[in-house]
Amino acid sequence: MVSPADVIAKRVNFGTPLSQNRCYHDPEALLPVPTQLPMLSPALDVTKPKDDADYFGRMTKAIFTAGLNWRMVENKWPAFERAFFGFSPSKVSKLAEKDVGALMKNQDIVRNERKIRATVENAKTVLALEKEFGSFGGYIDSFGRREDKLHSDLQARFKHLGPSTARMFLWMVDYPLTPTAEEKMWMKGHRGHRA
Repeated sequence: MVSPADVIAKRVNFGTPLSQNRCYHDPEALLPVPTQLPMLSPALDVTKPKDDADYFGRMTKAIFTAGLNWRMVENKWPAFERAFFGFSPSKVSKLAEKDVGALMKNQDIVRNERKIRATVENAKTVLALEKEFGSFGGYIDSFGRREDKLHSDLQARFKHLGPSTARMFLWMVDYPLTPTAEEKMWMKGHRGHRA
């Protein structure tokens, strides 16, 4: 049986030097990183989001980075911000079929139709959370330290947000996750990450 780490190791290079993929490998042992943190960019901003657009943008980044080289997504991120109206949930939620078609032709972003459609649907979910909890931050805060419940609820509410991607999103918004043993091992070898 092939492990998720083996799959990551096989698709990591994308023609770039290992130093640019340092978040996909342990720099000492050249082993794949834990499956929970494969897309953690060294430039990752791990501060609390300033507003719902910031939460939505970080979720979208986690979704689009899943399964891809983080550097490629990072380099295209300014185009994503333009294409998705600065991640304004109200504007993105109104994208119609013709807009999705236009995004599929936009060579400046990752043209994954399922992820684009998920982004539109997720914008609608963010708006629903605003009505129910006052804000995305209010939604997250409503779970307190019940990270397992929050993790499950995120996956149930949002499209294209699987277990690893939901966990990555929570790291990206500075939610105080309890690191797994695998994550602790990875963090120990990467300065600047709390362990």
